[in-house]
Amino acid sequence: MAASERQRDHAERQTPAAPDDAAHDSGLDEARAAGELFLSAGDEAIRRALSGDSEAFLRANRQRGGE
Repeated sequence: MAASERQRDHAERQTPAAPDDAAHDSGLDEARAAGELFLSAGDEAIRRALSGDSEAFLRANRQRGGE
């Protein structure tokens, strides 16, 4: 492969996807929405599982810095 071909091939791989790619954006938006729902459900499950005392304990013993 000649140097000019390698440069062109490398440039083609480095080119970002077009921002107006509706199919790509749609899939990304769907994944983001699903992730947000999953995160919310996890937060709610944790909140329900912890008693008030457990929450206070975790707040008081939160890891700081490089502990």
